[in-house]
Formats: sequence, structure tokens, C-alpha cells
Amino acid sequence: MYDRNHDMKIDRNELLEVLKMMVGGNIHDDQIATIADHTISELDKDGDRSITFEEFCKTIERIDADNKMSMKFLS
Repeated sequence: MYDRNHDMKIDRNELLEVLKMMVGGNIHDDQIATIADHTISELDKDGDRSITFEEFCKTIERIDADNKMSMKFLS
């Protein structure tokens, strides 16, 4: 996680900064903003418009479980 202000969560501006570093000039700013907004709305479980480390980890765990389940069905 990329917590610039050390408040133990990632807000929209911090996420935008990371996304811009990752994609550079390959995506328009409005598209990056859409990705940031969607990401926060998907991961933010307590409604504070930011992502805590716990929220991030729970999402990763869910994705990992989903991947493991789909692999069993594909095998």
C-alpha cells in the first residue's frame, strides 16, 4: 500500500498518485480517476472512502479463495 500521509489507509488522491506512476501517460486522467473510484468503491467496506490495510487484505484473501475454487473446477 502507498500511504503518503501515514494515516494507515489509502485515499483517492494517494491511489491516483500510484496509478499515474504505474501507467504514466498511457491512460487519460479521467480514466485513471474512474479506476481509482471503482477500486475504492469495491474495497472500502466501512464507507470512509479510503482503503485500510485490513480491507486490502480481505479483498486479496477473497480473490485468492475465488481463484482456488475456480482452479478446482477447471481441473
